[in-house]
Amino acid sequence: MLRIKEIVCLTSQQQDVLSHIVSQLPINDAIRTSVLSRKWKDIWCGHTKLSLNSTTVRKHYFKSPIGYVFLTNMEFVARVDAILLQHSGGGIECMEIKFRLHNSYAYHIDRWVNFAIASKTKELIIDLSGSRNFLPQQLFCAHNGSYLQCLEVASVSLHLPADFKGFLNLKNFTLVDVSIGNEDIQCMLSRCNLLEYFEISYCRNITSIRTPRPLGQLNHLVVDNYLLLQNIELNGSPTTFKYNGTVIPFAFASTSRLTNVSIKFLSCHAALEYIVTGFPSALPRLESLTLHCAERERIILPGRPFQFSYLRHLKLELIIFCDKKIDVLDYALVLEVAPFIEKLELHMWMDCWWCQPYRKEDGELRIRLPHQQQHLKFVHISGFFGYKHQVELALHILRSSVILERMEITPRVEITKRETESRNLYYERTQYISGRKIASEFVCKADQRKVVEL
Repeated sequence: MLRIKEIVCLTSQQQDVLSHIVSQLPINDAIRTSVLSRKWKDIWCGHTKLSLNSTTVRKHYFKSPIGYVFLTNMEFVARVDAILLQHSGGGIECMEIKFRLHNSYAYHIDRWVNFAIASKTKELIIDLSGSRNFLPQQLFCAHNGSYLQCLEVASVSLHLPADFKGFLNLKNFTLVDVSIGNEDIQCMLSRCNLLEYFEISYCRNITSIRTPRPLGQLNHLVVDNYLLLQNIELNGSPTTFKYNGTVIPFAFASTSRLTNVSIKFLSCHAALEYIVTGFPSALPRLESLTLHCAERERIILPGRPFQFSYLRHLKLELIIFCDKKIDVLDYALVLEVAPFIEKLELHMWMDCWWCQPYRKEDGELRIRLPHQQQHLKFVHISGFFGYKHQVELALHILRSSVILERMEITPRVEITKRETESRNLYYERTQYISGRKIASEFVCKADQRKVVEL
């Protein structure tokens, strides 16, 4: 009798090992293991990660005698139904539904969402690829979403029921290209008390993001690609904030925890002015700042700008529409406003096709009074075409940085040119060669410590 129990126990352990192995496979590969033997037949049915899309259900197209045949909506629905019918229906960590299904398939989507609810799914991803189906209302009923910890929806319409009480355990919430109103966003945020990560992108109907109730757990906020958004006003204190849109006011209950900020403006704005007088100047403990701006004119800055005592990493992405007013040497100011900076990245795209690389006939290089920078170790400058003010800025940084370990300079443009197209390949090649030559002739020769790399 004891021997039989030992064999049964061993078999159970083997089953656990096989289940763990299969759970690491994509769902289509996991299903294929059922043909190996009777022992493997039903192991995949407890798969904890159901990623149901055109790739995992079957390749989006396959080759037939008449050519490539694409997976149809009905084939996708039938395949998903077959998988869910055979699945044990429990212990699902993540369920993803990603396929272009229009409104006539709403019934099937409802059934799949019901399966996720019944299976107590922790992470649910629904991406209907631009079809604008309404997200099933039962997901927002009391207790139905109580097990959800992560919810990501894309390309759907969403309207909260009047009796929505919130998701009790939701920590991550992502909305991408969702048709939703300001009131529903406010209601959702106010009733998800454990929310730690919130991302809202390409939701074009949104004009305001506000939360009257405190969001004590929110750490990460991402707001992407907004042209109509007028303001963000959150009763919370995140640590990370990423924004991509037009220049608007930001207001948080407290900015004492905000240490990592990334802002990309879709409209023109002077980067230096925004750093020293805009939103970053209200962040007392800012450690990392990425700022993308397009500039058309030079700004007169205050005599004693705010200093960032905690800033360690600054990344500037600058699209500069050059005229005689623009002066890149102005960016030497960053060494003064960030006295403890350790890493500086300066990426430029300069729309100055009429400009020429620096020549001695253009006049002496200006020498700005060096600012003794005691902490800067790494500098990376891209888009270095060898213009006079670019050379002057590079030399100023080199002379001011006491403990600089590495300074990389490249003519290669490493940011999207967005508002301007390259003139032609000949122009870009000419600028590349000229930038490298000028950097070698004027910056490398001034490098006594051999820290400059081209």
